[in-house]
Amino acid sequence: MTSYGEIALVRGLSFLAEKQASIANNLANIDTTSFKRRSAVAQTENGFHTLLDRELSAVGYVESSDMQRGTIRETGNRFDVALDGPQWMRVQDQNGQRFYTRNGQLQLGPDGRLATRDGLAVLDQGGQPILLGVGEEAPSDISISPNGTISNPSTGQTWGPIAIVQFPDEKALTPVGKSLYVDAKNQRTTQAGDGMQQGFLEGSNVDSLQELVQMISVERSFSATQKALSGIGRLQENLITNILR
Repeated sequence: MTSYGEIALVRGLSFLAEKQASIANNLANIDTTSFKRRSAVAQTENGFHTLLDRELSAVGYVESSDMQRGTIRETGNRFDVALDGPQWMRVQDQNGQRFYTRNGQLQLGPDGRLATRDGLAVLDQGGQPILLGVGEEAPSDISISPNGTISNPSTGQTWGPIAIVQFPDEKALTPVGKSLYVDAKNQRTTQAGDGMQQGFLEGSNVDSLQELVQMISVERSFSATQKALSGIGRLQENLITNILR
């Protein structure tokens, strides 16, 4: 029969494995534009009962994103933009599903729309894709103001502004890969007045030294938990042996 101690320790090993996976993922994305580090956080759960129906706590885990801004670096590319505060750009895929991102590596798509590097349309404040033009109608140069307004320096034509939104609780956003997030809570967003920097990109907020230190700590905790689990097994074997004598 599995004891509460064994169940708790196995839960602990599972948490440490997930924490190690988060650290490995963070290190793999240290050079990914606007990547936000993920961390596994332990929390107390109730769910185990003794024979006397007394609840005993166990360890579970949840993952959370560190939304701290990464380092802003200059690229000189006119289609690169960075957000210098807690703002997000709203984008949309071909199926009309909306996402939020801080990855400002933009481009002029083949259909003349302003898009991300993965082809998602960048939306304006009205929720519509921004069409800059194709062929001869496409601007040879663009200027993007801090409030997201796009203009052609040669003709003075303007587009947008780009939707730059803020959330009451940005930690509630869920990452879905490729620097994209979804808002499962459907929070009411507010339009930011400014914060966009043209010719810059935001790097990841992963500190490689900090992650390596945490990785060593997790490895040691994992080893200690395994030893404790083995110790409980030996203790049970000794008890059974003594009882049968």
